[in-house]
Amino acid sequence: MDTYIRVFKNNRKYSRLLVMFCIGSIIAGLIGLVMMLIFKTPFIPLLNEGSYVTLIFYGILFLWIDRNNTKREKYFVSWSDCEINYLLPKSDEAESIKIDDIKSIVINQGEIIIGLKNDEKKHFNLNYFFFPLRQKIIDTFEKIKNRISITSEAIEIRN
Repeated sequence: MDTYIRVFKNNRKYSRLLVMFCIGSIIAGLIGLVMMLIFKTPFIPLLNEGSYVTLIFYGILFLWIDRNNTKREKYFVSWSDCEINYLLPKSDEAESIKIDDIKSIVINQGEIIIGLKNDEKKHFNLNYFFFPLRQKIIDTFEKIKNRISITSEAIEIRN
């Protein structure tokens, strides 16, 4: 039952195309601005200084957006039969929880609260996921919750 889900999906092929377009836009804007200011001739006919500045601005803006999208690729959720691993936005490092260490699971509207046997609580925010993935994660935690309750009932019966 090994599952790996990315929080944010990014198509690298289109990202590279966007980066090439941004660099081309910045270069065309810089060449055009230099030609207009120094040689007083337009690099691209019908464009003025403001248009070249706009090309540079949008090239830098979209490069910044692509950089943020690339940084978001690191966020994930994965689980197996014995462990849950995740790294969500606003977290410093990846969390790893062994299923045997889980004492309780509370599923709320926007988050899952995981109570561990050492009385520590972990908060798993569901608001980063769209519905199909959110439901898959909730179903997985429901299965773990049922497995935990069956195991605790078996322990109580033995005692």
